[in-house]
Amino acid sequence: MLSLFDYQGEAVNDLRGTYAAGYNAPLLVLPTGGGKTVVFTYIATNASKKGMRVLLLGHRRELISQMSAALKRWDCPHGVITPDAKLSNAPVQVGMVQTLANRIKLDKQGRYKFDLVIIDEAHHATRNSTWGKVLAHNDQSKLLGVSATPCRLDGKGLGMSSHGFFDVMVIGPSMVELIERGQLVRPVVYAPSTSIDLSGVKKRGGDFVTSALAGAVDRAPITGDAVEHYRRFADRRSAIAFTVTVEHAGHVVEQFKSSGYQAAVLTGSTPDKERAQMIRDLGNGSLHMLASCNVVSEGTDIPAVFAALLLRPTESYALAMQQIGRALRASPGKDKAVILDHADNVRRHGLPTDQVDWTLDGLVRNKRKSGLAPTKICMGCRVHLALAATVCPECGQVVEKGGASRTDSIVQRDGQLIELTPEMAERIRQQKRTELKKARTRQDLVTLGRERSYKNPERWADKIIEERRQWQANRGVR
Repeated sequence: MLSLFDYQGEAVNDLRGTYAAGYNAPLLVLPTGGGKTVVFTYIATNASKKGMRVLLLGHRRELISQMSAALKRWDCPHGVITPDAKLSNAPVQVGMVQTLANRIKLDKQGRYKFDLVIIDEAHHATRNSTWGKVLAHNDQSKLLGVSATPCRLDGKGLGMSSHGFFDVMVIGPSMVELIERGQLVRPVVYAPSTSIDLSGVKKRGGDFVTSALAGAVDRAPITGDAVEHYRRFADRRSAIAFTVTVEHAGHVVEQFKSSGYQAAVLTGSTPDKERAQMIRDLGNGSLHMLASCNVVSEGTDIPAVFAALLLRPTESYALAMQQIGRALRASPGKDKAVILDHADNVRRHGLPTDQVDWTLDGLVRNKRKSGLAPTKICMGCRVHLALAATVCPECGQVVEKGGASRTDSIVQRDGQLIELTPEMAERIRQQKRTELKKARTRQDLVTLGRERSYKNPERWADKIIEERRQWQANRGVR
């Protein structure tokens, strides 16, 4: 049987308070690894005991399986609504959103109407979406949304005033607080010293066009660097590589196999039994690396994963943080998670431990302040220590009291990756913005593009000029 941690119990009580206060659609925010599934399946179980019909809504088979498994551990009878599942009359149903959206069209008897609808990964739930169709069919139901990253790619909020569904937000503990509690492990982020040139990659719907992105990223030097730095920082530890396309994932796996590692590709079409075996093999060490294209970014719980290889640049904050979060779950013998960010996502979005001020109106970040305590680096074994430490507990080397902290020094590692601290990430962003602002002519921009080692600085310069022209036009400047 499951049980709630104290902070999970507090979240449940906070949610009860919102309903008692007259709200009908709260959104619960808990970081990846905070136990969202445990919390909302507990709520579903108790609601069913009060005679309510409850729907748990997800969009991936992994999520459906995860919710069903949690309900079983709460000893809660339930049914599953998927294309291949037999219908049941249980008061609690776990449903695939795509299946529900198709079946409600013919729902004359109200079989797919519920008293409470719980939406997992609720940042996907917008009115003009598949989720919107299901929720519109249940327009008299109480709602509960849960998400680690309640933001959308277009920057709009999830509140009712932003054409979303939720009327109040309940915020759980931060990622830093969960690290301090031992629920998560601390992320150690390594990022390239130079950026991938994406100047020729167009965007659609707010993110990079996949076909063009694959051409920029799926190249031997980047994949080779991924293998080399995996060897240096996470050798033979369980890792997930997040790729742009299935073909890209295949190329990454080929490189890892040729370097002596056990690796496999996981896709959306991988049979369930084979997928489950891959995840088991990754967890027990039989498989060193699993390359995934849009499959395990959300909802997959593999605590033994030690490293995340970010090989897919994305403008989506939610996607980037979900991918990083796959490696942060605590596991016996695991004291940290290595994040190898070859996609430049951390510079693009910030560190996963950066404080975020969530609102229903959209994403607001508070100037990238890190909640992590300042540390210093032992020059003997490179372990991070408290500033007051005088002897390294790992290697026994005497260290200066105070010393150079992680937050005010940049430690260069062997190879092309360096450890990226919050202050360093912000300095890089500010420097790049300042450089771009000073480049006023096309020639200035071309020169800057060459200094940044962009593949096509002329095209990049023209793109910046066009963006500036459009910005001025939008402001009414001629």
